[in-house]
Amino acid sequence: MRLVRYVIPALASLCLVSQPLSAQGGATGTVHGQVTDSVTKQGLPSATISIVGTTRVTHTGPDGNYSLADVPAGTAVVRVTLIGYAPQQQSVTVTSGGTAEVPFGLAPQASLLEPVVVTGYGSQRREAITGSVSSVNASQANVGVVTNPTQMIIGRAAGVEITQNNGEPGAGAQILIRGGSSISNSNDPLYVIDGVPINNVATEPPSISGVVGSPPLPRNPLNTLNPSDIASITILKDASATAIYGSRAANGVILIETKKGTAAGGPTIEYDSYVAAASPAKRLDVLNGAEYKTYVQGQFSAWRTDSTACVARPACSTGFSDSSGTFAGIKPFALGPANTNWEDAVTRTSVTHNHNLSFTGGNEDTRYRASLNYMKQQGVAITNGLERIQGRLAATHHALDNRLRLGVNVTTSRVNNRYLTYDNTGGFEGGVFQNVAIFDPTQPITVKDATGVHYYEGGGSSVRNPVALANQLLDQGQTTRTIGTATAELDLAPGLTGQVLVGLDHAGGGRQIYYPKANPIGNALGGGVARQYDLENNARTVQTLLTYRRETGDNSFEYNKFASNLFMAEGKGFSTDAFSFNNIGAATSRTDSSDAQQSLLVSFLSRANFGYKNRYFVTGTFRRDGSSKFAPGHKWSTFPGISASWHLSDEDFMRSSPVSDLRLRVGWGLQGNPGIPAYSSQQLLGIGSGSTYPWGDVVQTGAAITQNPNPNLKWERTAQVDVGVDFGLMSNRLTGTAEY
Repeated sequence: MRLVRYVIPALASLCLVSQPLSAQGGATGTVHGQVTDSVTKQGLPSATISIVGTTRVTHTGPDGNYSLADVPAGTAVVRVTLIGYAPQQQSVTVTSGGTAEVPFGLAPQASLLEPVVVTGYGSQRREAITGSVSSVNASQANVGVVTNPTQMIIGRAAGVEITQNNGEPGAGAQILIRGGSSISNSNDPLYVIDGVPINNVATEPPSISGVVGSPPLPRNPLNTLNPSDIASITILKDASATAIYGSRAANGVILIETKKGTAAGGPTIEYDSYVAAASPAKRLDVLNGAEYKTYVQGQFSAWRTDSTACVARPACSTGFSDSSGTFAGIKPFALGPANTNWEDAVTRTSVTHNHNLSFTGGNEDTRYRASLNYMKQQGVAITNGLERIQGRLAATHHALDNRLRLGVNVTTSRVNNRYLTYDNTGGFEGGVFQNVAIFDPTQPITVKDATGVHYYEGGGSSVRNPVALANQLLDQGQTTRTIGTATAELDLAPGLTGQVLVGLDHAGGGRQIYYPKANPIGNALGGGVARQYDLENNARTVQTLLTYRRETGDNSFEYNKFASNLFMAEGKGFSTDAFSFNNIGAATSRTDSSDAQQSLLVSFLSRANFGYKNRYFVTGTFRRDGSSKFAPGHKWSTFPGISASWHLSDEDFMRSSPVSDLRLRVGWGLQGNPGIPAYSSQQLLGIGSGSTYPWGDVVQTGAAITQNPNPNLKWERTAQVDVGVDFGLMSNRLTGTAEY
């Protein structure tokens, strides 16, 4: 729940409207301005600007600015529409060779069928979209404690199934858009942030696996994004909508647009903060210490009586003779004097606090938005939590009479994670919560003896003190991630625009793990074990895009390079726990390893949209992709798509119908999935016990084949057909979609 929201307007917004001037018949002029949200004062991208009664149409840029040339001189009516906002129109006098400024401040309005959404490599009017697309209003979705964009989508888009791995802060999630499409490869959707496809892989190295259980599941890589910086989320679901991203779109596409600079009129400062608390919603119904002791003693008495009586029966195979009286001296296993609620001991009322500070402003040609975010979220389980520190800068500049538009977006985040060690299928030793259910409630959390105060451990070879597991086994990770884009867009001719985009996604992750010798698990692993990891992921993107709007056509070239480097050092056997993971050199045995991967993806794509009478729309896409992951002769593949829609409610025979909006859609497309490791088609070498050999009196380490080449490995392709109906009733107060 948001407790504080405080906005400081440093200077009220200033809007200028040119005075009417005399018109000249047959001549043309220019209309320009900015479209903003009337509440947040943020510029609104992809709004549709049209001159009523003419074919002159354009769309706002990333900062909400627009410019419409060749407008007939005289009185013109300028109309703006944008999905989620009430449409507006204004009258303006256009003079020959003159320029008229017409700004708009749109009021938010719940509507699913208003025009214009981002559809990948550009935007389209809602009515012209022929594929299956869902939009999420970021301001409505960012309520409560929201750590990442994934949580903003939950329950807000039909056909999108999101399952969080666990209840940890920033937990990873399994996302299925219209079900899974691959048996062995990834089913995660493709994320595109401000036009750049990102490498959505784990940003932190893995934990220790195969030692005492499964390691903790990775956190969500999108935790590095601040939800308050997100302007809109669009989900492309069917093949006709996703085919423009063909090579990676088999699992759907999630487009994330971040906030940009505001209109000219002075700087604005906004501060947004909340504090929240959480506690376990349900509790285990287990015995307390006194109840458990009564139960154990009762069961022991019943067993002793039954065993003594059994020896008197010749057919009885259990029990034993107690002629010496030894049985009478046997007592139940040691029960303690405490009454410990282990669930209470490992859980807490956690506190989350989040703080956002943003600065926006600029002038007619240059606009900016800078923001800072700090979030700290405790887990309900002790020692578990997440901390994020983020800074972001977005700026745009217009030149050459608004024909040249430059933009830059840079986001840098630091996320610190604290994991609950191996509580994902805890293995033979059991995880924290498994031991909560089975550990003796008559025993205390800690005991004091001649050596000092330490955690009680008396549960046998595999039952562990859950509080000790949570507090003593250290597992922490950090991610520093920078996502940056730079764009240059130039109007080459009326309706023809060229764009170049350069993107960088760099993530550096670290992991520190220590199982101390003071804990039975760490002691069993050779007297304590420490491990240090470093992981670096790099993704570079270059896009060139040529767009012609009549209605629209896009042609693009895209280059992506992905690289990762992993280094690990481990030590076992420590004389003291004082060093933790900070002095691996103090271990009696040490090992290290490293790994590096690199892959390339090159794409050529084209899209054409055609509309007739504002009722019939057709979209065709063609994409050709090449990936270095596949075998020679199979590196390239083609992904086409085609779809069409019919706006029935605009037909004459539907004019008197109670249906306010009705359209039919059908589409087909091929999608790809390159979600395999790099070098999967090649022969690989590795070292190990099978590659050592003696040379004289010394054992030498060699290399052996660990993977045979696969000359037939090629793209996984998925074909999909989609049929849908969009409808609106009672002036679109009730809207819906039915799809197959």
